[in-house]
Amino acid sequence: MSLLDDYNQNISDENSQAVDPSDIRKKRAELERQIVIADSDLKKLLREKQDLEADQRRLKKEEERIRVDRDALDKKLKKIQDNVRLLEEETHSLKKKLKVLK
Repeated sequence: MSLLDDYNQNISDENSQAVDPSDIRKKRAELERQIVIADSDLKKLLREKQDLEADQRRLKKEEERIRVDRDALDKKLKKIQDNVRLLEEETHSLKKKLKVLK
């Protein structure tokens, strides 16, 4: 309750003093300036957030494309490795047949 008490005390202090219109204008102008600054900062952060989200989407798409390319490369590499193994076996078999003929 101390915040409420402080607020009530400030209100009563302000009411007991003569209200100066120039002070009110200054306070109002200061608050409006702070609102404009806060709004500007918010808009800047929102633009930065949108840019980062766009980068994130772009990177996810690129990551997916890279994964697909990697999978295709892995498949091609496996096929080549299988062909190499088969050709090595065939070469070895042909060399054995050649030795038998000598």
